[in-house]
Amino acid sequence: MAITTHELIEIISTRAASFLRDEMALDIEVYQSSRVPSQRLTLRYLTTVITIGGEINMNVIFSFDETLIEKMFEIYTDELDVEPEERQEYIEETAGDMINIVVGNATADFRELSAVTLTPPIMISEAKSIAKSKSAEFFVNQLHATYGSMSIFCIGPKMADA
Repeated sequence: MAITTHELIEIISTRAASFLRDEMALDIEVYQSSRVPSQRLTLRYLTTVITIGGEINMNVIFSFDETLIEKMFEIYTDELDVEPEERQEYIEETAGDMINIVVGNATADFRELSAVTLTPPIMISEAKSIAKSKSAEFFVNQLHATYGSMSIFCIGPKMADA
């Protein structure tokens, strides 16, 4: 049986919350996921997208508040000397590394499925929203931390049991 979009977002959200707690030492609250009823996803300051291919074939999107990704960047680069002209690149790398680690580790939870593939992360900055087609469904989960929030979206084909 294929994994549903709802099941996928629960797995990814649990992994993301653990990453923020364990790797970034950030206190977070996880809110239950839900279908996004509108035709558009509202994005935050910085967004990164990765596609899970193979039997799953879904998109995963992490969209960060500026204050949260800035704090994560500070933690991530604490022992590095980052030049001002490299700052934005390192902020994007922080977001890309997080989605790679979280989604990559989450694939262990789909081990009964055949091989899955992951695309490299794509960064989207200053975008306001993403529109969906009628054949897709969006699920969202909000993670809130002391330093800001992030939205996790999973986009997949509509399923009767999702």
